[in-house]
Amino acid sequence: MAKSISVETYINHFGLTVLNGFNSIKERKIVDMATNRPGFELCGIYKYLEPERLVIFGNREVDFIKTQNEESLRKTYEFLTNKERPAIVFCSSLECPKLLLEIASKNGCPILSTSMRTSDLIVQTFTYLQECLAPTTNIHGSLMEIYSMGVLILGESGIGKSETTLELIKKGHKLIADDRVDITMIRGKLIARAPELLYGVMEVRGIGIIDVAKIFGINSLSKEERITYAIKLTPFKKETNYDRLGNSTEYLDILGVKIPMLNLPVSGARSMAEIIEVAVTNLKLKDQGVDSTFEFENRMNELLLKKRR
Repeated sequence: MAKSISVETYINHFGLTVLNGFNSIKERKIVDMATNRPGFELCGIYKYLEPERLVIFGNREVDFIKTQNEESLRKTYEFLTNKERPAIVFCSSLECPKLLLEIASKNGCPILSTSMRTSDLIVQTFTYLQECLAPTTNIHGSLMEIYSMGVLILGESGIGKSETTLELIKKGHKLIADDRVDITMIRGKLIARAPELLYGVMEVRGIGIIDVAKIFGINSLSKEERITYAIKLTPFKKETNYDRLGNSTEYLDILGVKIPMLNLPVSGARSMAEIIEVAVTNLKLKDQGVDSTFEFENRMNELLLKKRR
């Protein structure tokens, strides 16, 4: 089901004035982040207008209206105030034509007004709706900011995610979310945060719920972070043939965005917090073109060539 927000929510965010249609602002929904300036429609061309978009009137449209006859305008206004239309907004405190107010009232289409310039409202509306209508999901795991990178820590229940997260916090890294991570895809990037109820708290087995800020300080928390890497904690098994050179790269697909993922085996003898720090540093180096595995293989090939000579 497509995400939406009510026209009322949009009005409250931008502080718009409702000229008419007050009774329908809760029911009318915005489902498209783009807006429309009705130049074609005012010229009698209706083919290309998206009926679910907000319509924005600026100086050009209002000046053009003054050149048109009532019959053509009536037809245009009927089209613009259809039942799917979220609302019509007049910018720069421009006056809405009485005929449009009359037809909009009949069709239940809200007419709004703002002192903002047309270009400013269009840009800010797109940015705001892009966040409101962006695809979202949630994942069971922990999210940390490690060396300025958002690192998603995954693993089955009881593997030690919260304990490892706790160690990372003690080392000076920041907690974004524990147990559940809410993720939004904005402009191709995965932005994650904790659910409001869970922000700033952790569940530690044997202790219960702890307040991270009160124990480790307010600087141990961060509100949100872009997910850059994923690390999956897995039980260590002797019979498993682990990748010892790090040649293979796995990816985790979240909302169609693929992020690099490492599988790290967990055992009692390993300090997972320190290993994760090293893993993140190594991933950052790879992003900057420094591949330790590649350099090691080159060194090994050079030694083999020397022996053959």
